Amino acid sequence: MPRVCSICRHPEREAIEKALVGNDAGYRSIAKRFAISESALFRHRQKHLPEVLARGLAAVPTPVHGTVGEGSEPDSHAKRIANHHQALEDQQDRHAIDVMQQLKAINAACLEVLRQARADGKHSILLRAVDRIARQIELQAKLLGQIQDTQTVNIAILPEWHGIRQMVLEALQPYPEARIAVARALKGAES
Repeated sequence: MPRVCSICRHPEREAIEKALVGNDAGYRSIAKRFAISESALFRHRQKHLPEVLARGLAAVPTPVHGTVGEGSEPDSHAKRIANHHQALEDQQDRHAIDVMQQLKAINAACLEVLRQARADGKHSILLRAVDRIARQIELQAKLLGQIQDTQTVNIAILPEWHGIRQMVLEALQPYPEARIAVARALKGAES
């Protein structure tokens, strides 16, 4: 059974996600402030925060044209449940939009500092602003899933893999049909 994300269920999830997007404090500080583990924070940022940001990018506030009231109709219970689910989705959309707005505000502030430093000829501030903007772009790309933070290991190039492959094929020598099927599968996995 998959593990439930402790950040998604945390009562201060919105504040945690805003702290992640702000990226000023770092994992250790955020984890300490909210009494959560750094690994849970990292997993949430990798797996769930991109969904929140994507939802924020896609969400467009729509006007509510009234709500369905509780009537004596036989399906009024179903309508109340549907309204409740819609309200939950609307709340998630508002949170996602808020997170995206925070990210945009931070980016705008960094660009303003850059513009002002360039105009004033303050080169040390200019370089720090450029560095911060580069980190913001990297953060945004990571949060949106455009950059992977994890390492990729290609086992096909490891010498150990070739030895294992050879042992499997030799073990299947008495079973020619199985050997051919495994060889094809392994060849397909390597390409």
